[in-house]
Amino acid sequence: MSEIVEIPQSLSPVRKAWRALRLLVQPALARKLGTLITDGYLADIGWVRSVREDAIIDARGEPLPWATYPFIDFLGPRLQPGWRVFEYGAGASTVYFARRVKAVTAVEHDELFAARLRPELPVNASLLVRAAGSESYALALMECAPAPDIVVVDGVDREQCIQAALDRLPPAAVLVLDDAERAEYATSIAQLKNKGFRVVEFWGLAPGLVRRKCTAIFYRRDNVLGL
Repeated sequence: MSEIVEIPQSLSPVRKAWRALRLLVQPALARKLGTLITDGYLADIGWVRSVREDAIIDARGEPLPWATYPFIDFLGPRLQPGWRVFEYGAGASTVYFARRVKAVTAVEHDELFAARLRPELPVNASLLVRAAGSESYALALMECAPAPDIVVVDGVDREQCIQAALDRLPPAAVLVLDDAERAEYATSIAQLKNKGFRVVEFWGLAPGLVRRKCTAIFYRRDNVLGL
């Protein structure tokens, strides 16, 4: 069996390209990789299209959350038309949720990005703009009434946002933290667990990314997702 050479992250772009070329000249591997991106898993989930079009979309060109595919596969079928979602960090996910639930409220710190996104939002999506690092950004959740069923933390100031959510989440609501593998969120994750939250982690690729990451759902008993 031919040895598969891993490509260390520390290599220069030229050496990475050379190592990759050495892998691709192996016929069996080249065939598998070709199938993977033409009619295999990466094509099926829309990863190839997301890379080609530089967009956070599925295979049909529809917007997706910029989260892991296993998380999207799990959450999508469970979303209910009567739910409300609050997002720290707006984007393609705001459109995705708005097409599936009753109402979405998102807070964004980038005014220019918010101005570009706003015309694309359905009528049941509200977009707030608050400065990064401000108390009003983390506390924007308090402006969501009634209280949401799902809170997604995927913007700036995530530790402060998690703390705000702890004071606002109804017992049945769940909190989603993207990039949960990052060391800087360990303290907040521990705090959630100390408050009685359980966690399920979804590891894998996300649209357009080449390295796996983690999107995590934090929940308590009798939650809306039935976990």
